[in-house]
Parts: sequence; structure tokens; C-alpha cells
Amino acid sequence: MATPPLPPLLLLLLLLPHAHHRLALRSVLATQRAQDSPAVHLINGLGQEPIQVLTFDLTRLVKASSSFELRTWDSEGVIFYGDTSPKDDWFMLGLRDGRPEIQMHNPWAQLTVGAGPRLDDGSWHQLVPALDGCLRRGSWLDPQAQISASAHASRRSCDVELQPGIFFPPGTHAEFSLQDIPQPQTEPWAFSLDLELKPSEGSGRLLALGTPEDPNWLSLHLQDQKVVLSSGMEPGLDLPLAWGLPLQLKLGVSTAVLSQGSKKQALGLPPSGLGPLLNLWAQPQGRLFLGALPGEDSSASFCLDGLWAQGQKLDMDKALNRSQDIWTHSCPSSPGNGTDTSH
Repeated sequence: MATPPLPPLLLLLLLLPHAHHRLALRSVLATQRAQDSPAVHLINGLGQEPIQVLTFDLTRLVKASSSFELRTWDSEGVIFYGDTSPKDDWFMLGLRDGRPEIQMHNPWAQLTVGAGPRLDDGSWHQLVPALDGCLRRGSWLDPQAQISASAHASRRSCDVELQPGIFFPPGTHAEFSLQDIPQPQTEPWAFSLDLELKPSEGSGRLLALGTPEDPNWLSLHLQDQKVVLSSGMEPGLDLPLAWGLPLQLKLGVSTAVLSQGSKKQALGLPPSGLGPLLNLWAQPQGRLFLGALPGEDSSASFCLDGLWAQGQKLDMDKALNRSQDIWTHSCPSSPGNGTDTSH
């Protein structure tokens, strides 16, 4: 006996609310706190599987609209994707340059509506589809036509008091090639990193300069509400942290200066280590490491309001490599809240 054909299936479609409704909604959301509807984080961590999959029977649909609320500081990423055929009939809603973008492909139309930077310059461009944002109050098409729903087991909950920033849960890391970030001043040689560090928890590495084979040329650690600066195996120095003030690491020809507000500490670089540190920018393996090194034991969780190299802000979405558990554009109200993935 022949198997009966499956009904046509569709995931979802979004219709934005009217302009006057959007304005009213903003004023309501500004006053909401703990009583808010639960929100789910759109990044689920390693693997980047969907946080939820909904399947609908098109033959039973009587409602063809969807709605939800979105909050994000991330300027680019995918909000949702739907299809009846992955190759021939699909729909995507995302953000590009902070503005909504719709991509649609079916037998009758192929279109992209939105705006963003051009990528047709012959150069390689890294695209990070994960969107650091929160979703709540989802109403997807017609519940009567929904035939299945599944959610990712490790998806994150969303802190009501989320703030913009970059959050590193314990054990997470990111790395930038020194060739891809602003270069040092040459005469005299100088390089600076500025961090706006929010209150942190635990102890562990904050950043390092080095290579994958030897990442400890220059390191900055979090330890007991202090930052400790060290070079290789040489004794280091520490600086008590004052939350709310930018932390600056400035490298010169013979010293590394760590400062925050009026407090300042200088670490003399040994002649044997000076040459390799200056030459780090000349080799393709030179790296800026953030957070714990791969395989390194660390209990530190911290949030950065921003990270600047030579006065230019670094974009975590353009890192050479990073842990998927890093929140690239938001921070929990306290570092401990960011380790909870329950919902």
C-alpha cells in the first residue's frame, strides 16, 4: 500500500505591529521588571542549534500571522527561519546593521528587503548568524495547526535586568589575531588596551598577549577583586579594582603600565622578553586572548562594557575564535546569573 502524502508544513511568518502600537509598547516595557513574561535567549551555546522548532500543518491553518517581542544590542544575526522545502521555499527574518531584514525564496519570488554593508569587495568576511537577544510573548501562526514543538535542552533564560556589554561566563575565551586589530604606534613604539570592566566574580585570566604555542608573554588575571599583571615567568604586580573606572594597559619599549583612575603600576619588561613582545605583531600567530585559555581552569566570570585597542572599539563578532557561550552584546545583572541556562 502506498504511503499517503504528508501535508505541507510551514514554520512561521512575522507581521510587525502598527507604528502607534510600537510607540505605546515602548512606554509599557520601560516600567516592567520582575513581573514580565519569561524571555528566552536566542543563543543556545555550542553547536548553534535552534532554540525551538515548531512544525505546522498548512492545511489546518486559519491564522497566518505571528508576533513576539525582541530585545537586543546585537546589530546582526538571525531571529528565525521557516520553510516548507529547505531548497525551494524558505523565509528568514534577521537583523543587519541593527535594522530588520527579510529574505524570501520560493517559486514565485526571490527577494531580500533590508539594508547593510556591501560584501562584494573580493575580501573574506566573517558572518556570525547567532543573535545575542531575548524573545518573549511569542504567538506563532495558528496553535490549532501546530503538530509538534521542540526546545533546545540547554537554552538560556533571560535576566530581567540585562544590560549592554560583553559577558564571559567561567571558562569561556575569545582570541583576536594581532593582524586584525589596530596596530601599535611606531615612533616611539606603544600599544594600549582599554577595558571598561563591570563587577566580576571568581579568579582567572582576563587577557593575554602571545601565540597559541606560548600564550603567556604578557598576562592580566582577575584575583580577589584585583588585577595581576605578569610577563612570562617573571614576578608580577597587582592593582586593586575600582568598579566604574576604565582599566588601561599601556605597553612601551621597556615597560607595561597598568592604570585605573589615579592608580598606576609599572612593570619593567626584561631585555630578554622585550624583543619577542615587540615582534609579536610581526608574526601571523600573534594573538590577543580574552578570558580563559582553552583547557585552562578558571572560575572568573566578568562583563566588559567595552574593549578598545589603540582607542578603537573591538567587535566580538569579528574575533578569530570564541566560545559560543560568550554573550557578545549583553550582560546579566550579576555575573553569577549568566551561568544559569534553565528556563
